[in-house]
Amino acid sequence: MNQTLKFLKQAVDVRIKKVLGSCAVAFAISALPLTAFAANDIVLGLLDDMSSVAAETGQDALHAMQIAIDAVNSRGGIKGHKVRLVSYDGKQDPQLTSTLLTRFAEEDKGLALIGGNPAVPTAAAIRTANELKLPYFSLSAATDAFTNPSTPYHFRFGPANSQDALAVTNFIAERGFKRVAIINNSLPYGLDGGGAVSRALKAKGLDVVAHETYDTNATDLSPQVLKIRAANPEVVVIWPYPADGGRVLRTLAQYKVDAFRVVARIALYETMRKIAAETGDGALVTNTVDVTRPDVQAFFKTFAARWGEKPPTMYIAMAYDAAMVAIEVAGQPEVLAAINKNDIPGARAAFKEAVERIGKFKGLQGKASASYQFGPQQHQGPPDKDWFVWMEIKDTKIINADLSRVIPRR
Repeated sequence: MNQTLKFLKQAVDVRIKKVLGSCAVAFAISALPLTAFAANDIVLGLLDDMSSVAAETGQDALHAMQIAIDAVNSRGGIKGHKVRLVSYDGKQDPQLTSTLLTRFAEEDKGLALIGGNPAVPTAAAIRTANELKLPYFSLSAATDAFTNPSTPYHFRFGPANSQDALAVTNFIAERGFKRVAIINNSLPYGLDGGGAVSRALKAKGLDVVAHETYDTNATDLSPQVLKIRAANPEVVVIWPYPADGGRVLRTLAQYKVDAFRVVARIALYETMRKIAAETGDGALVTNTVDVTRPDVQAFFKTFAARWGEKPPTMYIAMAYDAAMVAIEVAGQPEVLAAINKNDIPGARAAFKEAVERIGKFKGLQGKASASYQFGPQQHQGPPDKDWFVWMEIKDTKIINADLSRVIPRR
């Protein structure tokens, strides 16, 4: 068992109680508003970090889902059934996440749940959703093991770390770079991503001249960065969380590491870019939102009009796409037939089977030529090809990357 899976097992391999097991959890639950639902409403949920370190993605996901659900309700709902959205803040707590998921399934009588950006609570949610036979669409939590192998009731809408790593590796190879350093944090996302990049680079015959890991809360990253500088890489690949990612960029600049910097999707967080400040300028970032697509432009214009200007990130797009799939699947005859009989377990089983039959689904993520692909043994929606685009950081913003400047300095 690799380091990432050991970490996840230690974090979530606890017996989740269906009753509130601690005062802290009880307070978190009781602080949430109760909502009464009409009979035969279609209840969809969002369970994500809404107030901790990944709150930016949770809030963006909620806003994107609300756009999708409000649009269908404005047209009369799904064959006369109003769609209700329930949202919960699981923070980064796996036990709280599982307790809230159980509440959504048993008390809210929810049909399907969306969420899952941080890896540890997502692992807990996947486990509990499968136990309860509740369809669960996870978002950006990228640990490869979440969908390899697939589990019955879990589907993922964000790319896996191996897909990110493949995109990064192909880009580095195509641009002619040979010497690459990797630096990642010690959390599951960092370990899994850093390992995936290392394997992909070596498979391409590229030299991994240094591979450093650091504690997420470390304030002094000079030991790792000095080792990277000594290895003289042409490219440094960074797989962080938001705050520590900003510190990595600042430390690379402090020690004048003269290499192109490629940062995983975490650089799409505004928090990271603000911490990095001017030291982030020029860093390249993977994204899955192709802003040259007219439908993408139209959606983000709608999003900005309602929620304010936001960069076109995968965190917004994948939540909207997940909501649109949930809405389409909820309208399938066998799902509606079970809902009309108030047979929620039957509706969930029919929903799960309908997702597996949906095949290709065109969403906001990916290039115009790419689509999600689901099937009975295919619960990882994004494909390996034509899914990523490249952005860069400038003045703490993200813009389309100028790739003409990205060539080896020899």
